[in-house]
Amino acid sequence: DGAWPGLGAACAACAACAACAAACARAPNFVRRADGNISDAYDFDAQLLGEGAFGSVFQGRHRQSGVIRAIKTVPKGGGREANLALRREIEIMQQMDHAHIVRLFDFYEDRRSLHLAMELCEGGTLFDRIAKARRFPEDEAALVTRQILRAASYMHSNHLAHRDLKPENFLFLGSGGIQDDVLKLTDFGLARYCPLGQMLRSHVGTPTYMAPQQVSGTYDTKCDMWSIGVIMYILLSGKPPFLADTEFETLDKVRLGQWKFAGACWGQVSDDAKSLVKTLLRMSPKLRATAEDALDHAWIRSLASRASRRSIDAEVVGRLRSFETHNRLKRAALGIVARDLDDSSIRPLRQAFEALDKNQDGKLTASELNEGIARTGLEACSEEIKRLVANVDADGSGAIDYTEFLAATLDRKSVLTEDVLRKAFAVFDQNGDGKISCQELHSVLSAAQD
Repeated sequence: DGAWPGLGAACAACAACAACAAACARAPNFVRRADGNISDAYDFDAQLLGEGAFGSVFQGRHRQSGVIRAIKTVPKGGGREANLALRREIEIMQQMDHAHIVRLFDFYEDRRSLHLAMELCEGGTLFDRIAKARRFPEDEAALVTRQILRAASYMHSNHLAHRDLKPENFLFLGSGGIQDDVLKLTDFGLARYCPLGQMLRSHVGTPTYMAPQQVSGTYDTKCDMWSIGVIMYILLSGKPPFLADTEFETLDKVRLGQWKFAGACWGQVSDDAKSLVKTLLRMSPKLRATAEDALDHAWIRSLASRASRRSIDAEVVGRLRSFETHNRLKRAALGIVARDLDDSSIRPLRQAFEALDKNQDGKLTASELNEGIARTGLEACSEEIKRLVANVDADGSGAIDYTEFLAATLDRKSVLTEDVLRKAFAVFDQNGDGKISCQELHSVLSAAQD
């Protein structure tokens, strides 16, 4: 819309660059492997945000853009297992694009360590909230469970098993109440791709949350559904279904898969909630609910009934239609803007995306978009719907991913402030000289493909 003359000039300058054009067309996530020392790019806060088996997390402020990130640093001296886990985590997080999964922005490597610059979640872990509340009111437990299920549905639709779903690995974006906050999944160090028909065999995870098949046997993505059942059980009762004095005894109980609704608190829990727990904690993976099944359960649907009536309004449809008039560089730039916006700026669009995403797999198909547009009272023929999807689908996946939707539907007049544009410009201007060269464009836009 003429708000970014620097990029306009850059686009004209590299119009003949086929490599840049190709990168613009297929770079949705812009996860960049950055050159140089991370301390040259970020100023670090001395306060430790978190610490795990493989590394530490600090807060860092990007010097050029001013954006605050969570920086996870893992020493290479942690051994082969730690190094492989982090590289696998980077590879997987590069592919993730979902409202309930922590976003990776950049990663750095030096002689001693690997560093991940990630989305900063300031509200603490779900584990912290459980420890404080002891047990959740049913409406809040349902809100949390739905967000966990949405993350799982997206992962599983991409044939990814997390294998370590637990309250410690879910972070709240802000520090507000459950009703208004966003929950995000992190820590993909144990995650593995698991195509349909393929089974995993490694006995990994956290004992309290492991599925029986993770303890002894083979398993697939359904192991995560058991873990979600355990989390839901804890949310509603304040205690895990498998209590034991030692880790060995816990694993023994998990292996048997025998549990019950123990304690007076369960008398106050609805039958619908208990029904969902039962479907998630079924011993047989074949009978265990999928994420899509669970999201369609009466307990979740009753919570979501009002949200399900939401859809995109005519103005958002208009932005979708006008997106095809933008050149490819501008579309890519809007993708970077969308990636960096805070939730308060994009919340209505996030809610619209989730309402449109009928099967909750984190992607919008032509059919889902068609149904959503029809609910607005507007008309669109099948050919136009296909064209809309093709124009917004930057990575050629055949569907509209989350950030692609945000980029296409942003209210550009209100969102594209000078501060927002400066931060996005800094992503392209890698050497900080106030200009964007063809080489910098190609470097940034092709980074998502590395």
